[in-house]
Amino acid sequence: MRVTSQVEAVDTRPAGQRGWLSRVWSTGSAVPLLSWRPLAMVLGLLTVWRLAILVASYAAGGATNFARCGIPGPMGYSVCWDSWHYLGIAGNGYTFTPDSGSSIAFFPLFPLLIHVVDRLLPGANLGDVRAALVVVHLALAAALVYIYHLLRLDFSDRVAWRALFFLLIFPSAFFFSTVYTESLLLLGLAGTLYHARRGQWLRAGLFGLLTSATKLTGVMLVVPLAMEVLAQRAVSWRRPRPLLAVAITPLGLLAYFGYLQARFGDFRVYFEAQALGWHRETFSPGVFLLGIQRLFDDTRGLIYYSDTSVPSLFLLTDTALLLAFIAAGVVLWLRVRPSYGALVLSFLALPALSGSPQSINRFVVILFPAFILLGKIESEPARNALTIPALLGQGLLIYFFVNGMWAG
Repeated sequence: MRVTSQVEAVDTRPAGQRGWLSRVWSTGSAVPLLSWRPLAMVLGLLTVWRLAILVASYAAGGATNFARCGIPGPMGYSVCWDSWHYLGIAGNGYTFTPDSGSSIAFFPLFPLLIHVVDRLLPGANLGDVRAALVVVHLALAAALVYIYHLLRLDFSDRVAWRALFFLLIFPSAFFFSTVYTESLLLLGLAGTLYHARRGQWLRAGLFGLLTSATKLTGVMLVVPLAMEVLAQRAVSWRRPRPLLAVAITPLGLLAYFGYLQARFGDFRVYFEAQALGWHRETFSPGVFLLGIQRLFDDTRGLIYYSDTSVPSLFLLTDTALLLAFIAAGVVLWLRVRPSYGALVLSFLALPALSGSPQSINRFVVILFPAFILLGKIESEPARNALTIPALLGQGLLIYFFVNGMWAG
């Protein structure tokens, strides 16, 4: 019996050296998704990074008299601010108090996964920090593997590893190690784009659905996913899977809003909780300008529930990051791949239209295509010039977070 195999031809030239159509039709992968060498290297990089975060957290937590808002022990450095809401939902479900912020402002997939892992870990209580950290780190490891293989579809091995390096040293990347949704969101974005690039539409749609059940911004995956469908000319009545992938992506959000409608009588309580507890306002085309106006008019800064002078610095940083990532999205659209630029720009749209640049430093860290631009920098002095302030910035945010101060 004769055995035949099909091998996809892969253009190994960097994306910048190919035409746009060549980049659009490049769907071959240089190595299998679970190839042992990249997997081992990703896990090694992640281990070194996580140990460095732990050491920095311990040093920052023990260096002052500030009371941590976490819990005793090494795991406590990963718990603060919104972490308690996710743990509370995992242990006790949702609560809603009219005229105030409440846990319904947080989407359900992350606390649901924590709840499931709670049941699997021996000796774990509902809402256990250990379960949350298992979810966070497994999601991050899977996300980094997906990102590496996605970048290898278009770029050299060197560019892929540099992009991962710059992603992990970005100041707010330490949130990937905390009880927050950033790791899970990163996995959702990376998995969706990878499977879409490979023409595996149902898998891409499933990742999109899970992402829209993780955070409101996850629903914006319909934009880059639809662009991939068009770029690969996959629209056909005989092949419904590409359009089905786009259609099922918002179902995570719709399911959560349906739950709120059934339990509390109105799904709009989500937006009420966001406005009252986190100062996210009604979406309006002019609200972004309102946020810029506050940059100059409000001496307290947008984070006006804080009595310190630090939030004004965050306001400046967050607004600058918002503009910088918008620029990166445009460059990605024009010079790398339109769907990558669309992902960055669409995911910035919701926070930009909320009237508050607050927490942009945390929101942008999941926009991994932007780090491709840094990975393509060939000059070592230029890379070093970016690395040093990034590490210092990450150290500063770790110091703020473990000491119970605002970090993003």
